[in-house]
Amino acid sequence: METKPAQNIQDSFLNTARKEKISITIYLLSGVKLTGRIRSFDKYSVVLESNNQEQLIFKHAISTVVMGKAAHHEPRPAAAPSSIHETTIAPSGTEG
Repeated sequence: METKPAQNIQDSFLNTARKEKISITIYLLSGVKLTGRIRSFDKYSVVLESNNQEQLIFKHAISTVVMGKAAHHEPRPAAAPSSIHETTIAPSGTEG
Protein backbone atom coordinates (compact mmCIF):
# COMPACT_ATOMS: atom_id res chain seq x y z
CA MET A 1 0.00 0.00 0.00
CA GLU A 2 1.16 3.50 -0.81
CA THR A 3 0.67 6.19 1.78
CA LYS A 4 0.53 9.84 0.82
CA PRO A 5 3.46 11.73 2.37
CA ALA A 6 2.54 14.49 4.80
CA GLN A 7 2.67 18.01 3.38
CA ASN A 8 5.79 19.80 4.60
CA ILE A 9 5.68 23.07 6.54
CA GLN A 10 6.91 25.14 3.61
CA ASP A 11 4.25 23.80 1.23
CA SER A 12 1.53 24.19 3.85
CA PHE A 13 2.53 27.81 4.54
CA LEU A 14 2.71 28.77 0.85
CA ASN A 15 -0.48 26.90 -0.05
CA THR A 16 -2.45 28.64 2.72
CA ALA A 17 -1.21 32.05 1.54
CA ARG A 18 -2.13 31.15 -2.05
CA LYS A 19 -5.61 29.76 -1.31
CA GLU A 20 -6.56 32.55 1.11
CA LYS A 21 -5.06 35.20 -1.22
CA ILE A 22 -3.06 36.61 1.67
CA SER A 23 -0.56 39.35 0.91
CA ILE A 24 2.98 38.24 1.70
CA THR A 25 6.36 39.91 1.84
CA ILE A 26 9.35 37.99 0.54
CA TYR A 27 12.83 39.09 1.59
CA LEU A 28 15.57 37.92 -0.75
CA LEU A 29 19.11 37.07 0.33
CA SER A 30 20.21 40.24 -1.48
CA GLY A 31 18.02 42.32 0.87
CA VAL A 32 15.37 43.08 -1.76
CA LYS A 33 11.82 43.19 -0.37
CA LEU A 34 8.96 41.93 -2.59
CA THR A 35 5.29 42.15 -1.64
CA GLY A 36 2.33 40.52 -3.36
CA ARG A 37 0.18 37.40 -3.55
CA ILE A 38 1.35 33.88 -4.34
CA ARG A 39 -0.13 32.70 -7.63
CA SER A 40 1.65 29.32 -7.63
CA PHE A 41 4.73 27.53 -6.39
CA ASP A 42 6.65 24.32 -6.87
CA LYS A 43 9.72 22.62 -5.46
CA TYR A 44 12.10 25.30 -6.76
CA SER A 45 10.19 28.53 -7.32
CA VAL A 46 7.33 30.85 -6.33
CA VAL A 47 5.23 32.99 -8.68
CA LEU A 48 4.38 36.28 -6.94
CA GLU A 49 1.75 38.65 -8.33
CA SER A 50 2.20 42.34 -7.58
CA ASN A 51 0.62 45.30 -9.41
CA ASN A 52 -0.92 42.95 -12.01
CA GLN A 53 2.53 41.56 -12.88
CA GLU A 54 3.86 38.11 -12.10
CA GLN A 55 7.43 37.48 -10.95
CA LEU A 56 9.12 34.09 -10.87
CA ILE A 57 11.28 33.90 -7.75
CA PHE A 58 13.66 31.03 -7.20
CA LYS A 59 13.44 29.64 -3.68
CA HIS A 60 17.22 29.46 -3.29
CA ALA A 61 17.22 33.30 -3.42
CA ILE A 62 14.62 33.69 -0.62
CA SER A 63 15.66 34.51 2.92
CA THR A 64 12.32 35.05 4.68
CA VAL A 65 8.59 35.01 3.90
CA VAL A 66 6.21 37.08 6.06
CA MET A 67 2.46 36.53 5.85
CA GLY A 68 0.28 39.63 6.04
CA LYS A 69 -3.46 40.01 6.40
CA ALA A 70 -6.03 38.32 4.14
CA ALA A 71 -6.70 40.04 0.80
CA HIS A 72 -10.30 40.95 1.63
CA HIS A 73 -9.03 43.64 4.02
CA GLU A 74 -8.43 47.10 2.57
CA PRO A 75 -4.70 47.87 2.44
CA ARG A 76 -3.58 50.71 4.66
CA PRO A 77 -1.72 53.70 3.23
CA ALA A 78 2.07 53.61 3.40
CA ALA A 79 1.98 56.14 6.26
CA ALA A 80 3.15 55.27 9.75
CA PRO A 81 1.25 52.36 11.32
CA SER A 82 -1.49 53.28 13.78
CA SER A 83 -0.23 50.81 16.38
CA ILE A 84 2.88 48.84 17.15
CA HIS A 85 1.04 45.60 16.27
CA GLU A 86 0.87 46.58 12.60
CA THR A 87 4.59 47.06 12.07
CA THR A 88 6.57 44.65 9.93
CA ILE A 89 9.61 43.08 11.49
CA ALA A 90 12.59 43.16 9.14
CA PRO A 91 14.97 40.20 8.98
CA SER A 92 17.91 40.27 11.35
CA GLY A 93 20.67 42.65 10.29
CA THR A 94 18.49 44.93 8.16
CA GLU A 95 16.28 47.86 8.84
CA GLY A 96 12.94 48.25 7.14
